[in-house]
Amino acid sequence: MFIKEELQFYEKNRPKSKEIWKKALETLPGGISHNIRTFGLHLIGGFPVFINSGDGPNLKDIDDNEYIDCWCGHFAMILGHNPPEIRERVKEYLAYGWHFGTNTEYQVKLAETIIKSNPGIEKIRFCVTGTEATMYASRLARAFTKKRLIAKAKAGWHGANDTLSYDIGGLKSVELSPGLLKAEQAGIKTFEINSEEIFHIIKENSNELAAIILEPVLGGGGGFPADPEYLKRLREETERNGILLIFDEVITGYRFTNSLFQNELGVIPDLTTMGKIVGGGFPIGAIGGRKEIIDQSSPDAVNQVLIGGGTFSGYPLSMIAGLKTLEILNNSQKEYSRIGQEGDRLLNNLNQFFNEEKLKIIAKGHKSIIMLHALTKWIEQPTMREIFEFKDRKREALLQLALFNRNISGLHGLGSISMAHTHENVAKIQEVVEKIAHPVSQSEFN
Repeated sequence: MFIKEELQFYEKNRPKSKEIWKKALETLPGGISHNIRTFGLHLIGGFPVFINSGDGPNLKDIDDNEYIDCWCGHFAMILGHNPPEIRERVKEYLAYGWHFGTNTEYQVKLAETIIKSNPGIEKIRFCVTGTEATMYASRLARAFTKKRLIAKAKAGWHGANDTLSYDIGGLKSVELSPGLLKAEQAGIKTFEINSEEIFHIIKENSNELAAIILEPVLGGGGGFPADPEYLKRLREETERNGILLIFDEVITGYRFTNSLFQNELGVIPDLTTMGKIVGGGFPIGAIGGRKEIIDQSSPDAVNQVLIGGGTFSGYPLSMIAGLKTLEILNNSQKEYSRIGQEGDRLLNNLNQFFNEEKLKIIAKGHKSIIMLHALTKWIEQPTMREIFEFKDRKREALLQLALFNRNISGLHGLGSISMAHTHENVAKIQEVVEKIAHPVSQSEFN
């Protein structure tokens, strides 16, 4: 039986990870400090790997198994793991210390760099995580418009803050996480991207709707891109009705070109949240946008909008790594084109294979973002709604297990391609996925 054989092979080659996992379960709730880092393997009787090093496109676990990595540190490591230019720059500044709890010139320089490349960013405020950034963006929008409602995309993941943790698992409303207010009490409306739903919400709630927030490509939601024409229409309707448009570009910012994705789309929102790549793989979050909105958070503002920032806001090593990363990316347009083409080709080749073989897997993404969805049945060219309706969590876990067993690391099926990935790496990924697709698709679960 494929599942049993895969589990046995996996455990045999990861005795140290298995032992650490036992200790993790005794000390950490569920054994983890981020829910998705189980890789879903617990659903089929497995356990996650424990990584201790990374280099370029590769990771190595504590049992010395090596992987071509597609997860890339939650999409943050666009230059690959441990890039020497970033490592040397950080080592240079470590000699002076790494946390002061004060202003540094580096946060000013990083802000200037981001503003210079993005017409929609007039001012910027740094925090520590994307979760904080989206929470603060919602707060700024409500303060600026003096309205109470926020609309967010279903399946859109904006971090685990109380403001936006609604309808994050799919397109159907499910039971709320304990501790959260009901959506009506929290002032939240949700909508399906690329549908008419949001335009009905605008029509019915324009006097109360402060902002609409969405990712141009759903990240945690599975790699579904928003249609550019849909986004342009949304921009027109929000401007017409005095509603702020917020793009969550924590994942898409500097992912496809050396600036925010909004510039390529030709749709400039009022506020943008950023993270991941702009910190060079170090902890960072940021809120940028129109000057008059961001300035509400100034200590000099009348009735200042509270943005705490946190102990590590403007963290020097994040600013320094971010500056060096953006410097490199500014001269990497050929690499952007290469990995975008590699991603498009991989996405198309896999979907053609899955469809021709009538397999219960579908790939979604945009350019260098590629995610795999495992389903309970084969559907020819399934819609986003059908993918969520027939999603098979155990089959997805088996897919991840089979990838690990063949030295591919990923999440959400795969994840993304970095500039450290070669054509040979991507060809290997396709070869492995096609090899395991039949047994994964044909497996039955109790």
